[in-house]
Amino acid sequence: MNTPLTSVVVTNVSEFADLHDEWNRLLDKSRSRSICLTWEWLFTWWEVYGGADIELRILLLRSGKTLIGIAPFIIVPTTEFSLMRIRMLRFLGTGEPEWEEVASEYLDIIAADGYEIQVAQCVWSYLQSSNLQWDQIVFNDVMDDSLVITQLLKIMNESGIHSRHELIGTRYRIDLPESWSDYLATLDSGTKKRLLYKRRKLERAGSVEEKLVAEPTEIDAAFSELVRLHALRWVSRGRTGVFVSERFVTYHKKLIHRLLPIGILNLRLLRLDRVVISALYNFRCGTADYFYQTGFDVEGASKYSPGLVSHSYAIEDAIRAGMKKYDFMKGGTVSYKSEFGCQESPMYDLYAYPHSGKGYFLYFNATVKDKIRSLKRGTKPPQAAEKNGHKKTTDSHSVDT
Repeated sequence: MNTPLTSVVVTNVSEFADLHDEWNRLLDKSRSRSICLTWEWLFTWWEVYGGADIELRILLLRSGKTLIGIAPFIIVPTTEFSLMRIRMLRFLGTGEPEWEEVASEYLDIIAADGYEIQVAQCVWSYLQSSNLQWDQIVFNDVMDDSLVITQLLKIMNESGIHSRHELIGTRYRIDLPESWSDYLATLDSGTKKRLLYKRRKLERAGSVEEKLVAEPTEIDAAFSELVRLHALRWVSRGRTGVFVSERFVTYHKKLIHRLLPIGILNLRLLRLDRVVISALYNFRCGTADYFYQTGFDVEGASKYSPGLVSHSYAIEDAIRAGMKKYDFMKGGTVSYKSEFGCQESPMYDLYAYPHSGKGYFLYFNATVKDKIRSLKRGTKPPQAAEKNGHKKTTDSHSVDT
């Protein structure tokens, strides 16, 4: 493992496309495995959101011919300061406008098991190289056990570079037991009673069908139901929702058709008397079932709490399928997700600034803003809030319970 790694930087889409098999094989062997780091997720993002003004910078690290590490970066120019052009280094899959952002979470440097330190050191050497110019690093929604936090941040701090990381939300994930009854035993008595009551109430109201969409011929219609119900839910609150964006819809239409044949898509519809009352947009990657978005009938079926019931059916099915985790992904510091018996872990945004005039200015500007926000908050911790149905915000895929 002390053999020097060789590196190459992928900068064009054809080379990125050719990485499919190698990329996912490495991800399968990495501790960073997650749906948002799959080739399908990130390549689809580049197809839809990449542009002439965004530079692709994917660092590949090899031991001999074997792919050992991937740092999926992009350089995004910004005009946040009108008199200063800033080159921002981000993870591939991030940086799109908030109103249409995909909200890729758990992004990280991918490394084969046992090579984490060596890969992090090589990534830092690349970040310091003269042929890569950046004025600020922004890594959004990273986990506290990520390679970025545990290794790269440590190397940055030892180098004396200015960096900051701030708590941005909480990951909510259920460690699934062997059976549905074992899962129910982990819930507090009030939550367990309410969940079972809502299921019985719905099942007594008529014919109930909860089904995974598994056929290619069904997928487009099922996705349309998700969009319809999601919009219905948010319009009832006087807001819109992420599916009003043409690019956001295009991204997910491409993604679902890529994920269905390889068994990762887990799009589920809940019907009452043949009428769809809830749609759950999940992904099964490895041994985890990831919840991404939902839509449900807020008019005729609201008394049955279709969002709550849909999750209960999905969790039961995940247990039956041998999944080890049910991952609600990011939420706020206060979230409905905690009621499902979740383990909670902090998530961070990480920022770094080079030793340059722009770097010093950006760091100083950010620290001043941090202090002002801290003074305004006083001693009160930041609270979760929903914004316009966007998943990126602290707890956006809420469920009426």
